[in-house]
Amino acid sequence: MPTSNDTSESSTVERSRMSFGDHLDELRKRIIYALIGLLAAVIFCFNYGDHIIEILTTPYCVAMEGLGFDPRMVQLNPIESFIEYFKISLKFGMVLAAPWILYQLWRFVAVGLYPTERQIVKYFAPSSIILFVTGATFMVFIVLSGLMKFLIGISMWFPLPSHDNFLYKWYCPSESTDTTATQPAVPPVQVPVLMVDPESPSDGQIWLNPDTRRLNVHHKGEMYYLRLQKTSTQQFVQPFFSVSQYLGFVVNLSLAFGLGFQIPILVVFLISLRILDAKTLAGARKYVILGVAVLAAILTPTPDVGTMLLLAVPMILLFEIGLLIGRTIERRQAE
Repeated sequence: MPTSNDTSESSTVERSRMSFGDHLDELRKRIIYALIGLLAAVIFCFNYGDHIIEILTTPYCVAMEGLGFDPRMVQLNPIESFIEYFKISLKFGMVLAAPWILYQLWRFVAVGLYPTERQIVKYFAPSSIILFVTGATFMVFIVLSGLMKFLIGISMWFPLPSHDNFLYKWYCPSESTDTTATQPAVPPVQVPVLMVDPESPSDGQIWLNPDTRRLNVHHKGEMYYLRLQKTSTQQFVQPFFSVSQYLGFVVNLSLAFGLGFQIPILVVFLISLRILDAKTLAGARKYVILGVAVLAAILTPTPDVGTMLLLAVPMILLFEIGLLIGRTIERRQAE
């Protein structure tokens, strides 16, 4: 037998019913509003796309410089940079406009929802967006730098074949060093070693900065440099990434982290709809921890346990927070 609450909720929905044509008009209006907001967000991100790309590429530059490489990327086709710039603007514009788009969706579907259902959507949608942005930000500012150092450092696993290698001598027997040959007398060049680049260098001044591994030359108000590499650490594989490959890798990884941070939303959703209770989820904690550890190992392919824990620990904490909120919901439902 329906309760008084169910009857009042049903009457509220009945009073707000619209005809099919009114629904189409409302849907068209909300879609137009959503597209206008998305267009404004994409234009905004396009104007500030250089700052967004700088944030995304800084971990790559830090990792390359730390390992002694020149932090550059390559462009594989004439329009690759423009396409990636536009794709970054579009994706970040969608994230920026997500609250506005969800609000328009909410205005369309709220008419046909019961008050209790409205409360669920009202709290779940903003929380989901906040957690998604938090996960993506966490990946870029904390995880990405260590991950790039590991991935770029893998190139050092491939040694450069030595001239003293017996196979090298077998294939090139004529390349033998003649110790009796005399070298022309060339006066040695002394290049000053400066730990800090001079603020106002003179024209033609040359110096070596060992921290940046750069041989610098100042000429007509412009700085020129040549990044040096140790002879003892010459590499067979040179790590150079294309713009599309790197930015696609970062964006996809950010998406994975953003989705991973949705764990408390999933937990609270299951408990709110009484699909599972908090006691059952708490009893499966060891399986959840195992699954989170496997997922963290896949997303952060590094032998460094600390890097893997940077993802696993927040996800486990979010699971526990979701359980805590779920228990509170269960107590309120019981009352």
